[in-house]
Amino acid sequence: LFLSPVVVENMISHLLVATLCLYGASGQTVDPSGPSYLELYTMEGATGASITIEEYTHDLSDIGFDDLVKSVCGQGAWMMYNFHSYNNHHWQDTWTELFISASHSCHDLPVTRHGDVSSVRFAGTGDLQDETLNIYHGMDWSQGEEMFIRDEDWFGDYNNEATSLIITGQSPWTVYEHSYSGAAICLEPYDYGGAWTGAWNTWDIGMPNNAISSARKGCFAEKVLKFQPKQ
Repeated sequence: LFLSPVVVENMISHLLVATLCLYGASGQTVDPSGPSYLELYTMEGATGASITIEEYTHDLSDIGFDDLVKSVCGQGAWMMYNFHSYNNHHWQDTWTELFISASHSCHDLPVTRHGDVSSVRFAGTGDLQDETLNIYHGMDWSQGEEMFIRDEDWFGDYNNEATSLIITGQSPWTVYEHSYSGAAICLEPYDYGGAWTGAWNTWDIGMPNNAISSARKGCFAEKVLKFQPKQ
């Protein structure tokens, strides 16, 4: 089969146009279907190239967006990390940017964090009205995680492993040492206008590191802490 140079050139042109159209469709936010989504932008003020995330993304280089983010828009409770795999296996020079919003809003990252986001995930089920307790092995909601939706008197593999935690939903949670005993602290979420979240490191609540081993949904402790967002 012989194709003239003109025909080949036309075929290549049509292929490039189709590719660009597909890329543009995947890079635009039209009507995110999930309760949580995060739009990543390469410039401040929600400008520049963008892509929309609706699921855990442990390596932004997989979608061509590693070390590019300067601003975000979206809704839900999202964590952005400066290393792949949610800062797993990294203990120094790490940071987590926490973005929480009940409805669509936008946020510029601090200048010192521009172009340094490498992985992204959300807290809980993705719906801030679902009542969940999420514990993380690392500080600032990094590394491995476990989610609980009901009373648990034993955290199994995550027993004595919690360094940070996030709650979603309207209910407070009481965290304890082993089997609902020892130190106990009631944690209350903040109301973001009909959606609730609270996020702490263990030292923020006065609980020893790697000591939380059980939890109950509800408030059953004398010590009560209500989450207050940073202004």
